[in-house]
Amino acid sequence: MFLALVMFLPPYVTGPDTLSPPGREHWLGTNDIGQDVLTGLLRAAPTTVGLALIIAASALLIGFLLAAIAAGLRGLAGGLVLRIADVMEIIPSILILLLFAAWVKPDAWGLVLLIALTTWHDDVRPLRAILLRELSRENVALARLMGASWPYLLVRHVAPALWPTLAAIYVQNAVQAVMRVTGLSFLGLVDPRLLTWGGMIQDAVDYLHEPAWVWLLLPPAFCLSAFLFVLLGIGRRLEESAAGVRGQTL
Repeated sequence: MFLALVMFLPPYVTGPDTLSPPGREHWLGTNDIGQDVLTGLLRAAPTTVGLALIIAASALLIGFLLAAIAAGLRGLAGGLVLRIADVMEIIPSILILLLFAAWVKPDAWGLVLLIALTTWHDDVRPLRAILLRELSRENVALARLMGASWPYLLVRHVAPALWPTLAAIYVQNAVQAVMRVTGLSFLGLVDPRLLTWGGMIQDAVDYLHEPAWVWLLLPPAFCLSAFLFVLLGIGRRLEESAAGVRGQTL
């Protein structure tokens, strides 16, 4: 949905006015090939924000499913999931991410797959601990004795109690995702056709010693900082809510 919004935004085209300062025609100035900075910010917003939210959801889904396997199956399958998560914790995932990104120069959906597959392990152990706590409750044990399946228990009994915690983890994943998307874009390790705030910051680096850095660097940096500030504020509220819910259920 976020990525589709780009279709309704003004075109990001080159023009004769290169490195023009902010003015009546170009409110935030233009870059070195005459593209309007404000238009670039607007067209990069759905990509940057949308990718972060989709990656966060994908990583959380993978982590939750594997945590459910580790919590519900105590034998070989559950132990294997934990061992894989341990290996992913030991190996610096950022190095794997940089290696594959430099190799394939991923597009939007490639970034979703690549970052989600290198960040899911952070969620497995905390989600498994919460699932084990919820699965040990009397109502869940009673439903299990009556023949309820594990998917039914997760959806009807466990998931409602997990929503505050899942939401807090999701926001943390979104913060991590936007930083990784921005970092890869800044390093030039993504498809060059993919417009993000990180890519716009990278384009501004060549003009740090010229006046143009003011309107090339500050706007995307401000947008990125504002988005992170909002996410961190939401995450703090959700963590407090999750802590309150845990206190009420103990």
